[in-house]
Formats: sequence, C-alpha cells, structure tokens
Amino acid sequence: MRLSLILFGVICFGAFATQAQENSGRLSVSPSASPTTAAPTNPALQPAAKAPEPTSNVVDAPLPEIANQPKVITPSQTSTSDGPKGPHDGRWYISAGAGAMLQQTISEGTATAVGQFPLNQTDSGNLGFYAAGKVGYDFAVRDVQLAFGGPTPMRTAMELEFNYLGSYEKIPLQNGTQGAGTETYNLSSYSVILNGLVKFEDLPITPYFGGGVGAATMYSYNHKMSVNDPTTSANYETAVSNANNISLVLQAIVGFERNIYENLNFYVEYKFMAYMDVQFSYGNETTWTNGTAPAGQSAAGGSNSSNNFMAQQIVSSGLKWSF
Repeated sequence: MRLSLILFGVICFGAFATQAQENSGRLSVSPSASPTTAAPTNPALQPAAKAPEPTSNVVDAPLPEIANQPKVITPSQTSTSDGPKGPHDGRWYISAGAGAMLQQTISEGTATAVGQFPLNQTDSGNLGFYAAGKVGYDFAVRDVQLAFGGPTPMRTAMELEFNYLGSYEKIPLQNGTQGAGTETYNLSSYSVILNGLVKFEDLPITPYFGGGVGAATMYSYNHKMSVNDPTTSANYETAVSNANNISLVLQAIVGFERNIYENLNFYVEYKFMAYMDVQFSYGNETTWTNGTAPAGQSAAGGSNSSNNFMAQQIVSSGLKWSF
C-alpha cells in the first residue's frame, strides 16, 4: 500500500512537470519567429506607400497669388525704369519765363567822348524786357540736418539758362556831383548761364535760392552822348554809332515754385544779374566842343564807355514741366 502511494505520487509529479514545460514553450515562442505560424499577406490588400513630398531649394518663395499682385509705389519710393516715379525722385525739366528789368546799377562807370573829359555814369531806373528758357535736372530729395530744427527735406538742381535782356538805356552823366548830360542807346544782351539751386521740399510752395555763372554777348545800338556841362561850359554831342562786347555774367537767384497740375509747376524769380567789366567803343573820331570843328571834320565824333559791372534787378515768372 505504501509502495502504491509512492508510485502514484511520482507519476503525478512527472505529469505536472511535463505540462509545465509545454506551457512554457508555447509562451516563449513569438508568432513572427516561426514560419509555420506567420499569417499569409495579400499585396492587393496592403495600402500603397505614400511618395515623399518634393523639396525646393528656394527659401520663402512668394505664393503665386501674392507674386502676381500689382506693386504699390509710395510717394517717396523709386521704381524701376518701366514704372512710375515719385515726386521725391530725380527728374529732368524744361522751363520758360519772362519778366522785367526794374533797376540798373553801374559800378565805377565812365563815358568819355574822344577829346573830352570823362564823365561819370550813374544808376538808371529805366525798364527793360527779360525772357529765359532753361533745361535742368532736379536731384532726388535728401533729408539735411540744419543748424536749427530737425532734418529738412531738400533737393539740389542744376540748370542751363539761355536768356535775353533788352532795354532802352538813358544813363545820367555827372561831372563830380554836377549833372552834365545823358548817354542813350538800345541794349540787347544774349546770355548762357549755368545755375545751381537749393530747394526746400514738402511745403505748400517750394522756395529756393542759388546762383550762376556764364557769358554774355552785348550789343549797343544808336548810341549818343548829349552833354551840356555847366562846370566846364562844354556843349557837344557824339555821333550815333554801334558797339558790342563779350563779358562774364554772374547772378544771384531767389524764387519759389508751386505745382499746379501733375508735372507742371508755376514759378516766380528775383535775380540780381551782373555783366562784369563792360566796355564799349563807339569810334575814334574827335568830338569838338560847342559844335565847332576844323574845316572838313564833323563836330560829332566817337566815344568810349567802361565800368566794373553793370547789374540788373529782374523779376520774372514762368512755367516748368518735369519729366
């Protein structure tokens, strides 16, 4: 009986160990590791692999709907050659104007009839006609820090001016402080002057100032001196004659301009224009006093005049077109 119980226990223990070993083997085997337990796959049922998205070397490329939008040009922006320009950009212009000479100033001027004492020329207040045409370039606006206030928008300009001045001159002559007669002639002057200007922008009107240097060809027609000098009792007239002169021209300019329509401006200018070292020679024949001359000679002879400068004060206005 005892032997039977021992045999029964051995048999039960062996069966339990065998069952435990089989269970441990089934749990330790992975389904993917055994070819006999892998489930068959059907390619038709598998989802298609997604292709990788293309990449670009362009960084921050604008979207088509943004790139095709029209560009907006601000008033102070400079565009390309095929686009518009703002009012602050550089631009060419042409202008034309006319005005009047209001006052003439003569410095150290003398008029001398041949064979007579020189007489002093004095200032003339006769009116004259002035006309000018210009071609120039307005450079782009720049903010300039002046000695007072904040940055000031300013632009510079260069222009070539062609002008004409015509007047009837009636110049008083003096012997010292005593009136001695008059000198009369018709004056026509043609000048070419290079001007430089400084303009103050962003105001209701555009004030400017500047100056210029150039050359002038001057013509004097129908010149005559009529003298009745109480100091010397000289009484004579010179012959009617003509002369010409080429001189240096200097001028100072102050003015303003205002836009009246798109690229069209109206301007007003004041000029102090001086012809430097003007000299006229009206002949070399002697002028005889009191109309008395030797037989065969005319009492009315030639004369000469010269001065340090002859300056005109001119006011003019005109139109300017920029492009």
